[in-house]
Amino acid sequence: MKKFVFLILSLSLVACIEEPNVGNEVDDSQSLTDYSFDTFDFETAKQVEININDIGSDAAKYELFYEFEGEMLSVGAYIKETNGLTVSHTLPSSVSELYLNKTTVNGTQQYNMPVNGASAALSIKDYATGSAANSNNAGCIDHLYAVNNNGDFFSIDVSNSNFAPTELGQLQGGGSIANALDQANGIMYYNVGKNLYAYDIASGTYTTKHTNNPFNGNYPRLEYYDGYFYMSNKDVMHKVEVETNNVVATYKISGFINNSGGGDLAFDSNGELYLACFSGLYKFSSFDDANGTAQIIRISAENFPFQLTSMAIDRQDRIFVGTNDAQSNLIQISKEDGAYSIVKTFDKKINDLTAWKCETSDLSQVDSDNDGVIDELDDYPNDPEAAVDSYTPSELGMGSFAFEDLWPNKGDYDFNDMVVGYRYRNVLNGDNESVRLIMNFTIRAIGAANHSGFGIELDVDPNLVASVSGHSTAGNNTSLNEKGLEAQQNKSVIIVFNDSFNHIKPAAGASFINTDPNETSVAPFEFEVVVQFTNPIDPTLIGEAPFNPFIFSSYDRGIELHLAGNMPTALADQSLFGTAGDATDLAAGKTYQDSNNLPWAIHIIHKFRYPTEKSRIDQGYNKFVDWGLSRGTQFKDWYGDNSGYRNVNRLYFDN
Repeated sequence: MKKFVFLILSLSLVACIEEPNVGNEVDDSQSLTDYSFDTFDFETAKQVEININDIGSDAAKYELFYEFEGEMLSVGAYIKETNGLTVSHTLPSSVSELYLNKTTVNGTQQYNMPVNGASAALSIKDYATGSAANSNNAGCIDHLYAVNNNGDFFSIDVSNSNFAPTELGQLQGGGSIANALDQANGIMYYNVGKNLYAYDIASGTYTTKHTNNPFNGNYPRLEYYDGYFYMSNKDVMHKVEVETNNVVATYKISGFINNSGGGDLAFDSNGELYLACFSGLYKFSSFDDANGTAQIIRISAENFPFQLTSMAIDRQDRIFVGTNDAQSNLIQISKEDGAYSIVKTFDKKINDLTAWKCETSDLSQVDSDNDGVIDELDDYPNDPEAAVDSYTPSELGMGSFAFEDLWPNKGDYDFNDMVVGYRYRNVLNGDNESVRLIMNFTIRAIGAANHSGFGIELDVDPNLVASVSGHSTAGNNTSLNEKGLEAQQNKSVIIVFNDSFNHIKPAAGASFINTDPNETSVAPFEFEVVVQFTNPIDPTLIGEAPFNPFIFSSYDRGIELHLAGNMPTALADQSLFGTAGDATDLAAGKTYQDSNNLPWAIHIIHKFRYPTEKSRIDQGYNKFVDWGLSRGTQFKDWYGDNSGYRNVNRLYFDN
């Protein structure tokens, strides 16, 4: 997966719909303002300099990951430079190790990189040789094999965005809900009741492999790896020798949250085993053969809003799943954070998937646009100006900004007066320079009567910006220069919109927008803002994501509200600092916090299940106060749906 270059972690969430009613109501008599969060600035990050020494001559793409609360999060994709790579990232303060995926035409290798204070270093000592640009292999098609309980058998081309299906006839023996692939021997296996069938891909012939299995009937999860089948249903998994049908190990799986039903198993390119089911995406973290147990950790923060029946991981480590519908959706899921996107709807059901991955010798090794990045590693193979995309928070997910809009007066701390979703895509060239920044924003909720606008301040010198497009500034309290930046600013300030009510309005009879579950919800409104640079620039010149987001009064431009610790823009009315509930001290770097250090705005690096109208954030999230009082050292996952963490009747789930 590809993600944005500069990742700053404030808080984390992911999307879902089905939620258990867990946890007890907090005592409403205790006010959030009764607590003192002395010296806590809600910052969980540090700058880390990353140095990769890699003198191998093969072209390569690097992807960097870190693990946070069981999630593997990507901080960006880069093209290997002459001797490796040197970059700087904002990472969680708790990170002690990074993970690097190095991808060449010869496959993907994973490395571990310890983080020591503010630095991390890795030396790669494999010296593969050969020029990727000298080959003209014809290439092959990565595809999935799909089966269903009606006996349908078809393949799905995943080499492009069309996901075209090819019918392969009917399965012999009946319908199946589980299949797996032994690619080395060209055999696809599938289960029908007690029987396991083998389909020879080259000859198109069927044979019966085995006539019994440990479940004595159908089971939903089947995977092949290195001469063994992995067969699973709910919290039980058997490891079975392919040729003898002997069970060599049985595991009781621990770590499910809310639900263990449905889904499938799949191995990634590094031999890591994943499990997807109704309650989310999981990764196996340990196996104990002596005690017959296996531990999984959940990557998704919440249940999936669909019932999935299948999973396959392709050569690029993209996860695909099918849904339990008569017309199944093919969905791509982020391996890093569990975010998802529907990529295709088929006219038949998908009960299971398995992936055919092209062999290295078959991969095309040409560089069509002559930008120095071979097509296999190039996200833009026909564009010499662009090579890779990096995302914040992820390619499939969206982060959130949540505001209390009464600043400098204290609000009700439901953090739903304005909720804006975001995703940043930094487009880099073959030299890892930024050529443009694409910013997607979504107005999700307005739990207030005040009219507010929304903007982003970047650190980049305005002289390096060629143009800004896609924003909407209908109104009379902002003015733009010829580039599309806000006028009279000393930095690059982008006004995304200057009145949210110009774009989204309450439903008929409603008082608020998507904050009261008793009122009709309305569709969020989306923007795509493109910042084009005059020439490719060093990405560090843009600043650190999520940059400097803020809201401002649609009637008084000087009233603007930022995240805690962020600086006001040049047009802010600084006479408001230190008035009412605000305790800003610009000289000390303390901004937009009260005397107890409570903020008026928070950043969440995934989709936020914000509180319902007039529900304080600590009434929806039972561990929020404990997290704050510990200065961020405890309950780092306070926002998750672990048992006892949430009061779902205080949270909004309708968008």
